Amino acid sequence: MVRAFLFILFKLCIIVIFFDGNIVVVASEAAPVESNKGTDTDTDTSSCSEPDAHEEANHNAVSTPWAFMQAFSKLGTSWNHVIGEYISVVKGADGVDLKGDVHAQDMKSGLLMLQLMVREAASVSKDDELAWSFHTTPLEEFGKTINHVLLAFLRWSIVDKSTQDDESCQLIGGINDNPLSESADAKHEINVSKAFRRLTSYIHWMRSVSSDLMEPLTFESITPSLSTFSIHIAHDSCGRLIWWVNLGKTDLSAFKSQSPRETTRMFVWVAHLLFLDEGAQTKGLIVVDDMSAIGFYDYMTMLPIQVGISVDRFLISVTPLKAKNVVLMHLPKWAEIGYGLLSWFLTKKMKSRVTIVAKGQERETLDKVAGGIEFIPADFGTVEGGLKTDIIAQLHDVQH
Repeated sequence: MVRAFLFILFKLCIIVIFFDGNIVVVASEAAPVESNKGTDTDTDTSSCSEPDAHEEANHNAVSTPWAFMQAFSKLGTSWNHVIGEYISVVKGADGVDLKGDVHAQDMKSGLLMLQLMVREAASVSKDDELAWSFHTTPLEEFGKTINHVLLAFLRWSIVDKSTQDDESCQLIGGINDNPLSESADAKHEINVSKAFRRLTSYIHWMRSVSSDLMEPLTFESITPSLSTFSIHIAHDSCGRLIWWVNLGKTDLSAFKSQSPRETTRMFVWVAHLLFLDEGAQTKGLIVVDDMSAIGFYDYMTMLPIQVGISVDRFLISVTPLKAKNVVLMHLPKWAEIGYGLLSWFLTKKMKSRVTIVAKGQERETLDKVAGGIEFIPADFGTVEGGLKTDIIAQLHDVQH
């Protein structure tokens, strides 16, 4: 889970599978974007070589499917490798239900069962005892306990039977069919074994990047990295959590210049803020991503490829995150081509989650996603929202 944004091409398709909801794509013609020069911990995290291309080439060099696939060779990788990593990541997106899995009928019982599994896992060795102590998890930072983490994984394990016809929330994607409390009378089929398998993946991943997390993970420590990346996190009118990402206002040059360690720490901090949120767990997560018609090479070199894959793996196959909806705005031509190629690997159900919205429908679409202008960040892309602050600002008294 420590390789969060791979390249947003991956997110185009990976998110379709990872996020248990719809993807809304707001299409637009590619507009000029100024060119910015600028893993698992056992992988090479050296920066990708950025092709020495002028601005026009940045946009037009990948104007066909064949050119798109060939372009990866200039990034030190190949289309086959990308597809292989893509399949590897998405395989673990939803987890699996296995014969013999242990289930609970309510959160109280499920929590007791999961606590017992954790104690047994921690008793194997000294190293396991340390790993299962959650010593690198930023609990104090967010005012949480280990039980809050366990509850997040238990809620993730519940089969979401909600539909967009749910009258309790008319926004695009609807809300989760999840328990709203930990009370014993909240009856749901909770797959505790499935939750523990996901939790084990989380422990292993956090252990793999433990050297990057030796310094306590706090807002102050990740502020320099976070300040380069334009994001807002807030709740919508249905109480769901929305993660707003604005590439148009992201300082790409500064973002690329930071170390893999800094990038990893920032995304780990953000991921915990997301999955420890009560609204995200019980109502659902929404992602709104304005790609701002970013050029292919600018986008693909935002992170070293292996760092990007690691972060995507963390977000998609390790954390207990499920989103109801993903909105991708202002896609450049190369991203449309990439989605077209990767759509061959998507099932009919996955494809049904994708909606392409015509250019000029941004405001109308975001209203249907967030529930009104007051839930949309001020100056988000081409939409002037009314939201002046967010959860990060509220938690740390920082004015965005």
